[in-house]
Amino acid sequence: MVRFLKFLITRIIPAFMVLGLFVAGFIYLQRTKPIVEPVALAEKIWKVEVSKVFIANAQPEFSSYSTVKAMRHANLQMAAFGELEYIAPNFKDGAILKKGDVLARLDTTRQRLALASTDAKIKAEEVNITSLQKQSDLRSRLVSRVRKMKAQNAATDASLDEAELALVISENQFEQAKARLQDLEIQRRNQIKDIEDAELVAPFTGSLSEVNIALGQQVTNATSFAVLTEINAAEVPFVVPAELFVNVSSLLNTQVQVIWKSGEDDVASVPATIKRYQSQIDKTDGGGVLYAELNNQGDVSIPMGAFVEVIYKGLNLANVALIPETALHADNQVYTVVDGRSVAKNIDIKYRSNGLIWAKGELQENDLVIATRLPGLAAGMKVEISEIIDLD
Repeated sequence: MVRFLKFLITRIIPAFMVLGLFVAGFIYLQRTKPIVEPVALAEKIWKVEVSKVFIANAQPEFSSYSTVKAMRHANLQMAAFGELEYIAPNFKDGAILKKGDVLARLDTTRQRLALASTDAKIKAEEVNITSLQKQSDLRSRLVSRVRKMKAQNAATDASLDEAELALVISENQFEQAKARLQDLEIQRRNQIKDIEDAELVAPFTGSLSEVNIALGQQVTNATSFAVLTEINAAEVPFVVPAELFVNVSSLLNTQVQVIWKSGEDDVASVPATIKRYQSQIDKTDGGGVLYAELNNQGDVSIPMGAFVEVIYKGLNLANVALIPETALHADNQVYTVVDGRSVAKNIDIKYRSNGLIWAKGELQENDLVIATRLPGLAAGMKVEISEIIDLD
């Protein structure tokens, strides 16, 4: 019993006293702590740029890249054989030639001598034909007289046969002479053509390149002297997407803009007209090839081989809204501003290019679409318009 009382006094009672002090201290602190009134946080206002919606028909611009090519160029060759005796002074690389300019000429001495010989033979054959014609007329009259004499028993059958045979021989000689004359005239035309072919003439107005010619050079009809490229007849072949090429007839005779690029800079801009298309497509291109002829006018022109950008229109969109691409969010949603709050709207994208989107959907005329990219933008957020941007 004494041991229990000693344990109770030395252990349990002090423990309860300490616990009581802790409880009393906690109650005191709770009763004396300051009362903090809750403060309502002000709703954040997001400043945004918006784009005003206009519903209208549209033709978005497409771009393609290509190089300028000549519509026509020719390898300058002669159809005759011989030695070059004349070369035009401007038969040089880069020279501008006009149609009909004489560029080079072969030595035609042998051809001219042959032509003179043929002319002499023709004259002689013409004299021979005239003589044979007279002989045939005389023999024809002789046959007529012999027939009358035979009818009067004044001539024999043998004499008539002899006269008719002489007439047949004379007429045969006359026909042979005419055939020889015809052959000589054909030979003469061929010789004249050989002389004409010995002269190289510019077939059209153009610029020379790859010139390779010298006086005294022996040439054949396979010798190429230069390449003549027609000027003011340039075109640009460019690829259009399949969704445009399927209606290629609507693209013919439409205007495009050809921009000469040098690095990132635009050097020149020339209009062009789509004139034709390639009927067979290459599956690697993903579309079809159109050909636009350049309208080089005045001082501005684009040379052959220049790297260019082609700007064209070919997609007709009815009743669409034009909005900036920055306005698009997940699930094809955009946000408009209504009474200072963001409102989500769904759109159907018809075409997008160069940071712009043409779309249909829930957008209405004069809607203000938020163009600023905000993290966590959602419907119902309070926004303030800082600027209305113009997309035109």
